[in-house]
Amino acid sequence: MFGLTYTWYFINNPRISKINYSYQLIITILIIYSSLHLIYNPFNTSTLVVAMGFINYFFFIPLIIMTPAFFNSIERLIKFLKWLMIISIPIFILGIIQYFLPPDDILNKLVNEDQLFNKVGVYTRSMSVFTFVKTYNVYLLFTLTLLFSYLFYRIKNNLSIWLLTTVLLLGILNMFMTSSRLPIGLLSINFLLIIFFSFLFIPKLRKSLTIFLVFASILFLSIYNLSSTYKIAVDAFFTRATIIETVAERKNLENYKATDRLTDRITAFKYSNESGLFGFGIGTTYQGTGMVLSNYRTDLPFEEEGERIVLELGIIGGILLILLRWSIFLFALLSFLNTKKVSITLLKIALLLVILPPIFFLNNPTFNYFDGFSYWFSFALILALNHIEMKQLNEN
Repeated sequence: MFGLTYTWYFINNPRISKINYSYQLIITILIIYSSLHLIYNPFNTSTLVVAMGFINYFFFIPLIIMTPAFFNSIERLIKFLKWLMIISIPIFILGIIQYFLPPDDILNKLVNEDQLFNKVGVYTRSMSVFTFVKTYNVYLLFTLTLLFSYLFYRIKNNLSIWLLTTVLLLGILNMFMTSSRLPIGLLSINFLLIIFFSFLFIPKLRKSLTIFLVFASILFLSIYNLSSTYKIAVDAFFTRATIIETVAERKNLENYKATDRLTDRITAFKYSNESGLFGFGIGTTYQGTGMVLSNYRTDLPFEEEGERIVLELGIIGGILLILLRWSIFLFALLSFLNTKKVSITLLKIALLLVILPPIFFLNNPTFNYFDGFSYWFSFALILALNHIEMKQLNEN
């Protein structure tokens, strides 16, 4: 689907834009540098491995060119958010149903049938229409952050929020049903930052926000106490988190405690001595290429995105990717701070929060397809909003 869309767009728009910004220059350098792995290939990997590596790193980058061309008005973007809200309803309902089904039920069947440990207490961790919990976490974090910001947009414009509030409550319930600690933590931070920004910098919203937050707090506490479904999911999550920490502490298990997992994520250069300057080759740590690799080192217990990137692209590639993500975030941050229209600011803050965690490798845009899509699509929407605001200012 994406390949056909790209082909159609570039056939109709064959001109290549000039490099005007630092992130564009770093993208170009990173592509050229990664292409060297076609020549420098210490493990003699096949072209298939290199091709999969290029897909992982670069496949969604064309979105930053195409998305602003499609979302050329605020009405189109709002229509997208409405559809995102609507299609999320059956996805969230399915996630709730799965939670109370056994792990070997057809609705919970994983691609890898050995992974029947996907549980939290006696309940099954939800993954809805996705093939694994981590992918569903990405969808939930992306969708709920955008819809929460859209909720404030609707409050500002005196629009109904009942359906959107219901969808958000279902989505939050699903997030607890995945029982993943980091995504729930990131979602909580995103919500708090959106509330803080809206209350502090949009005076016209303060009264409405105060009323809404009081109402929302009462509503959430009421649902938690009156709905057994909500109470079960929330309590099971905290019980699981407590048990993991207790067992990890008692048995001195590495990479189980929250602090160990977090440290492992942010130490991207953990295996820099093994990878060297140039790495083992693009695509060599991807979970989908293991079957065609030969003579590959298996003594390195890598898992997180940062350490895998450095193993593949080496120290040079790791530095380039960090510079790329920082340049993208700083560009987005400056555009956010320079936005003059409140409605556009409310939409931008959610997108800014989506592209922030990859700077510290807290999520996985390289090796999780939906993570990669949501990262580049969010940045592309920021570019689209820049064009929309410029158009509006010129019309005025």
